[in-house]
Amino acid sequence: MKKILWSLVITVIIFFFNIWLIVPIISNIGYSSVESSYHLVTHSLLLSLIFLVIFCASLILERFNENNKKYDEN
Repeated sequence: MKKILWSLVITVIIFFFNIWLIVPIISNIGYSSVESSYHLVTHSLLLSLIFLVIFCASLILERFNENNKKYDEN
């Protein structure tokens, strides 16, 4: 239950981070008012999701490398 609550809290933090930081940056790139009203938040969430997946994958690979070094030493 604790992991589910942490996941929910992190999801909410990522959403508000998107709304306050990523959306204004993307809106200055060149969205028109019609495009931004429908797609701006979706595109910012997708962009953040891409970077989040890359970050998590790098953490997982780093942890695997640490475990492999421990087993190689023994």
